[in-house]
Amino acid sequence: MAVVLWLTRGAHRTLAEQNFRRLQLLSAASYSFSHGTNDAQKTMGIIVPLLFSIGYFGPAVDTNQLPVPFWVILIAHAAIALGTLTGGWRIVKTMGYRITNLRPVHGFSAETAGAATIIGASVIGIPVITTHIICSSIIGVGSTMGFSTVKWGVARSILWAWILTIPLSALIGYLSFTLIRIFL
Repeated sequence: MAVVLWLTRGAHRTLAEQNFRRLQLLSAASYSFSHGTNDAQKTMGIIVPLLFSIGYFGPAVDTNQLPVPFWVILIAHAAIALGTLTGGWRIVKTMGYRITNLRPVHGFSAETAGAATIIGASVIGIPVITTHIICSSIIGVGSTMGFSTVKWGVARSILWAWILTIPLSALIGYLSFTLIRIFL
């Protein structure tokens, strides 16, 4: 954001906003692409070993180079798209409206920084949580307008949700397994 502000320091505000509104289409597309390169890969990374464990690939497959069937790729990307379509709007609304007020220049900067971070992590094989990346990008962009423009209570709530997700998921899984064992 600081670089973008420096590069556009002499620009007319209305014209700059108009241009960044168009550029935001590219940054949003880049962020969406990066989201699929990382999150869908994590899904495939769970499905492929499960397929191996049930003997899907046969005995001749190299366990160090398991192939990813095309149908798994399609299902993983479809799952990401369906999740975004059904529940993603809530996350988008929180990120875009509740953390800080974003203008097109801020959205462009946050999406571009998020896309670059996720693509960089994906290229070197590091799984990251894309929501964490975009949230921190938005907080960073919002902070350039002054720390008081970021709604830190919302950011704190998001952080607690991230911290509690894994232990609560484990507890729900344990309780579900226990109930299934009782009835089966």
